Amino acid sequence: MNDEQRYLFDVQGYLVLKNVLSPEAVKACNAALSRIEAMPAEQYPDPLLLAKPRDKTELYLANIIEADPAFYPLIDVPEVVDVIREVSLGLFRLNHTYAIYRWGEGFTPLHMGGYPLHPKATYSSQNGQMFSLLTKAVFPMLNHGTEDGCFAVIPGSHKAIFRRPWGAHPDENPGLIPLPAGPGDAVIFTEALAHGSVVNKSGRPRRTVYLCYSVGYMPDWTKLGLHFSPGFADKLTPAQREIVRLKVD
Repeated sequence: MNDEQRYLFDVQGYLVLKNVLSPEAVKACNAALSRIEAMPAEQYPDPLLLAKPRDKTELYLANIIEADPAFYPLIDVPEVVDVIREVSLGLFRLNHTYAIYRWGEGFTPLHMGGYPLHPKATYSSQNGQMFSLLTKAVFPMLNHGTEDGCFAVIPGSHKAIFRRPWGAHPDENPGLIPLPAGPGDAVIFTEALAHGSVVNKSGRPRRTVYLCYSVGYMPDWTKLGLHFSPGFADKLTPAQREIVRLKVD
């Protein structure tokens, strides 16, 4: 990270990195996402699963990284790993992954923030160092403009010492700003930041892949059935295995 990135991440709680994935990588991921979108849930390859029931506005998939080899390169994108390494003091691993598809009127409710403290998602900074327990990389894959219901945050809320006084709907949060980004970009943020999305008003499909990096000693984020399957490490490069913290069988 350079000095500008350090300052902005600490003050805002997020960074937008441009063009960290090649057009070929984005095309391969979208091909896999299209195939999965058309697939009945009972045919999902293990450990891919529905994180919540599918409806007309949303498809939420847990463990997306194992659904297709096209997603493996997302594990160790150099520009992303550089940020993750610094904000976690080098003590990081890939904790879990998921993907969200959105259609007309869909949105992610606002959640998290600096208060109350969360045992798996807090942020602190002092003496020129930052420490984020859980840091996420958002990879927009398709139609991630404001009108498409893009990712959105309340900048600086990772340092809040008061409870957010509004509800979970994006329209109820006056401090919320959308972060439009293109396929190939990445938005990196501390999970302590209040975040969600704006409402998809375009009716165009939106696709986003999330890779979530925690400090190495944090337990798996198991609420949505998130985990890695036995043998996954055998499919990865040595550098990727080091990040996922899995051993070859």
